[in-house]
Amino acid sequence: MLGDLFYEAKGRITSKRVLDLERVEIESSYFVEGKMREIEVVEIGTFTSISTTTSGVFFIQGKDIVTVKGSNEMATVKAQGISKLRDSSKVICGSNFYSSSTTGKLSFLNNLVGVHEALVDNDGNIIYKVWEWK
Repeated sequence: MLGDLFYEAKGRITSKRVLDLERVEIESSYFVEGKMREIEVVEIGTFTSISTTTSGVFFIQGKDIVTVKGSNEMATVKAQGISKLRDSSKVICGSNFYSSSTTGKLSFLNNLVGVHEALVDNDGNIIYKVWEWK
């Protein structure tokens, strides 16, 4: 069951590179800042987009690090999803698998599964939201 929205962030794609031309594979890195249950966080990550069809649909796999802003406390994220075009933006929907220590501000993330939606415009700006999956 889809739970509460617990994370909202904004940022941008910081770099892209082509990994494969035959199956169209692109690696993108990004940086976002936001609030996760009222905790200010910074997230950096890299995801790989692999074309699944000629109609602009991509399978996405990512690895991210979330840190509490101004702190060394961090959590890791593995993500998977599908990217589709919607109007002038790309929409990425999928799941996040979190891991963190059992103490600290981000301890609630340990073994949490999230459902995400990211909107990425043509300039690389990102609006990112994650809901808990219960």
